[in-house]
Amino acid sequence: MNREAVIARVRSLVASDQSEDAILQETVCLLQETQPGWNWVGIYLLVGDTLVLGPYVGKPTEHVRIAVGSGVCGTAVAENTNIVVDDVRTRENYLACSLETRSEIVVLIRDDAGIVGQFDIDSDRVATFGARDEALLTSLATLVAPHCRTLIQHGVSTTPIGASVS
Repeated sequence: MNREAVIARVRSLVASDQSEDAILQETVCLLQETQPGWNWVGIYLLVGDTLVLGPYVGKPTEHVRIAVGSGVCGTAVAENTNIVVDDVRTRENYLACSLETRSEIVVLIRDDAGIVGQFDIDSDRVATFGARDEALLTSLATLVAPHCRTLIQHGVSTTPIGASVS
């Protein structure tokens, strides 16, 4: 499935009557299924000054809560910028979720009120992510932002919303 088809599928999901968590879970599953080399795909929701793990696909992680400013994910929020890391082994503040992970991309999810979350994607290959990946995730972030905001307003649990799939 090409990137335009992925965007169209997510656009259809967000227009459906599915629950917010189901929409986000289907989005991360779709990304993991359609993007070669994307081994771990998740969404963190920003609750106060903490990122709380929402739906994800991949190996379980102990990083279900990340403080703003901590690791790549927390740094992205603190600096209000997307981050692409070609080789996580060269990054001092990297929070290792898996020994196999080599590269990572974090793309912020924003609405009119500010940052509501982020896509966090890991790959077991060096330099997997580029400008096209960031553009795809930025497009999807716009679509899912209202659903992230709704989940935050209704109270996000401290455990992942979705189940992991290996």
